[in-house]
Amino acid sequence: MFRKFPAFFRLYRADVFLLSFLAFFAGRLLGKDDFSWFFAVQSLFIALFPYNFVYTLNSITDVVEDSANKPWRPLPSGDISRRDAVLWLIFLTFGTIAGSVILFEGLEKFLVFSILFFGVAYSLPPFTLKKRGIVACLVTGAGIAYPMIVAGGKSCLPCSLSLLLHVLGVTSLKDLSDAEGDALAGRKNSASLKKTCAISAFFMLLSAVGFLLSPQKTAVILPVSSLVLLFGNFFFAKKNFKEKIYARIILITGITAVAAVVMLKI
Repeated sequence: MFRKFPAFFRLYRADVFLLSFLAFFAGRLLGKDDFSWFFAVQSLFIALFPYNFVYTLNSITDVVEDSANKPWRPLPSGDISRRDAVLWLIFLTFGTIAGSVILFEGLEKFLVFSILFFGVAYSLPPFTLKKRGIVACLVTGAGIAYPMIVAGGKSCLPCSLSLLLHVLGVTSLKDLSDAEGDALAGRKNSASLKKTCAISAFFMLLSAVGFLLSPQKTAVILPVSSLVLLFGNFFFAKKNFKEKIYARIILITGITAVAAVVMLKI
């Protein structure tokens, strides 16, 4: 079983681990206005357990799509069995419940625990939100910004909402590389490339305005850098645009998020 651990973690996504960790840590740091190593522990827990649960469950229910879009992933490639993945999911469930009780208090405990519910609603009936077009995009975007909302509270709400708008712009690009698998799963994705990029740019522009109006103005580098990358790739790097743009913008978001947090605390 231990030799399967690398495959278990590949059910998750490195970009979500990074962004959920950074979102919670930044929210804690900005909301509390002081550094504590306990913030890092809470942030690691958020990234390693509840969000791991959400994406592991989605990997289990997305085998058909992944067989077309990402055949190298653990389940479609046969690196682990469905039974093993379900056992791993059960471990993450109990780990999330235990960690929520130990590491958080009051309303935060409920908000962290509720990530399990959102994960189930996204991937399983009767809701299966991932099959509901724009709703799926909104839920995915909200999920990435959610840790900052939980960690920062009211004092960080303008920055959290601006981050939400930015992430909505990023996640709207994800379906560009998943068209074949979505078709196999019966999901309709009729938006053209130009329309998808326009929607993404619109959310990023709103995000930039939101950051400029918030106390954390420096964080405007997140949407601005992503806009530059989006337009630069759209006009000058059309080859493999659909396959590469989402990963490239996720990378620049992670880099600029770290830079923004550092600059805000200097």
